[in-house]
Amino acid sequence: GQVAKVEGLKLLPKDVREAHLRGDIHYHDLDYSPFLEYTNCCLPDIDFMLENGFNMGNAVIGRPNSIGTAVAQIAQIIANVASSQYGGTSINKIDEKLERFAEINYSKHMTDAHKFNVPNAEYYAKEKTKKDIYDAMQSLEYEINTLYTSNGQTPFTTIGFGLSESWFGREIQKAILKVRIGGLGADKKTAIFPKLIFFIKDGLNLKKDDPNYDIKQLALKCASERMYPDIINADTIQRLTGSVKASMGCRSFLQGWTDPETGKQVDDGRMNLGVVTLNLPRIAIQSNSDKDMFWNIFEERMEVMHEALKNRKEKAFQALPEYAPILYK
Repeated sequence: GQVAKVEGLKLLPKDVREAHLRGDIHYHDLDYSPFLEYTNCCLPDIDFMLENGFNMGNAVIGRPNSIGTAVAQIAQIIANVASSQYGGTSINKIDEKLERFAEINYSKHMTDAHKFNVPNAEYYAKEKTKKDIYDAMQSLEYEINTLYTSNGQTPFTTIGFGLSESWFGREIQKAILKVRIGGLGADKKTAIFPKLIFFIKDGLNLKKDDPNYDIKQLALKCASERMYPDIINADTIQRLTGSVKASMGCRSFLQGWTDPETGKQVDDGRMNLGVVTLNLPRIAIQSNSDKDMFWNIFEERMEVMHEALKNRKEKAFQALPEYAPILYK
């Protein structure tokens, strides 16, 4: 990493390199970019991959026929994606993406109940499905915490959930929270990953009369005992960015984007290029309370920031699809 930082500095434009070394700006992740054609964080298009199948290594993966298999595929996708970039991997709205696979489990249990003349078939099928959902979400928690990427780290994984209103979606939300509250292993340790993000929305789970208020209360209990979930106000993130989505990695959010060909809002299958930070307190000190001088220095530094970000983009454009098939194919 240290060698890559030295080489990465050499690849930066002169004014960007000097500003970074002075501390006027900070070009993050120099141990990866621009030394490598890596991108930073992303929201993999889990929906498309699960529905249509995908290639990974030597295997052609088909559509899963249970929530357990779907979760196993997601864990493999996370590991592969995390080894092809240097930032976080976020599974956006996982409850909505998995509910149709939980419904497959329910249908199978209903079939068995009728086949063997189980009394109260619906109750039986729902209880069996709830157990399947819990086991699947527990499996995902353990899978992520036992994965290592190619650089030897646990993948920085984020899971966003909380907007589904279906019975299956509600059970997935509750299972995610109960698994986290339960802790890891015999010592009940608090899991750091996946980072949990819970959406709050007025009319859904914000107030006592909302249908999913009970799940919000469970989310608050989980946050008080296990640090996560972080809370996102769905209405506010919609207003600020144009769509509702989980953050990528720590805190960065995609701006809303509409595909001009389909006219549809697209969040999944997108990524960001990385971060450059401006040292704002330094400008305040250097301007010595002169507001005009503050804004003049600010504009100069922003030009350097712009050049730094363009450099990131140009470097990423050098990547070929075969460098990271999981991202680009």
